Amino acid sequence: MKTKQNEKPLYIGIYESIREKIVSGAYRLGSRLPSKRELAAENGVSVITVEHAYALLCDEGYVESKEKSGYYVIYRDSDFISSAKSERAPLSETEVSVPHTYEFPFSVLAKTMRRVLLDYDKRILIKSPNTGCDEFRHAIAQYLARSCGICVDKKQIIIGSGAEYLYSIIAQLLGKNGVFAIEKPSYSVIRRVYEANGVKCEALRMGADGIHSSELERSRARVLHVTPFRSYPSGITADA
Repeated sequence: MKTKQNEKPLYIGIYESIREKIVSGAYRLGSRLPSKRELAAENGVSVITVEHAYALLCDEGYVESKEKSGYYVIYRDSDFISSAKSERAPLSETEVSVPHTYEFPFSVLAKTMRRVLLDYDKRILIKSPNTGCDEFRHAIAQYLARSCGICVDKKQIIIGSGAEYLYSIIAQLLGKNGVFAIEKPSYSVIRRVYEANGVKCEALRMGADGIHSSELERSRARVLHVTPFRSYPSGITADA
């Protein structure tokens, strides 16, 4: 449901409002959020709309649901990589290959791992099918629908063991004889893998917020490969 044509869904607006209050400290760690009915009445929306917003907050690790109790804030600033834009120097080879461990949300990962072990027990030792874990693909499809408004079937989700392998799969799926547009500059492996699969690459210049619109307009490519967050080696994050 949307407020007006071309506007964001109502639940996204509620999600963003609560997320801002959590990040700013208005809702502190451990505090209980308003009930679904209370929040629905305040915003003049249905309880289902609020449920979608709370589900997204749970997915993102900001809150957790406690049965018959409500939703509670579990956000710690140290668990999340800041999404604020800042001037960044170009990334080095070391920065690409070695993760910044101080930015990684270990507490969120540990909580997720404990929940998976509890829920699935010995089933996690069973080899996944070649198409990827069915539950994982289903969860990704649900997340895309809730957070991005992208509705896809789990059969359309591709899971692979590493970026280079997936680049090759993409070339096979989308056609080896076409033209793919890539960022300029971009990670050299992207071009190498595509060209090894018979794909022609067209490099598009980037600005402070990603690829220039004028570059897209003149491009002959039918596929665009972008890195939304901290493209290598420029360090540019595409503007939403």
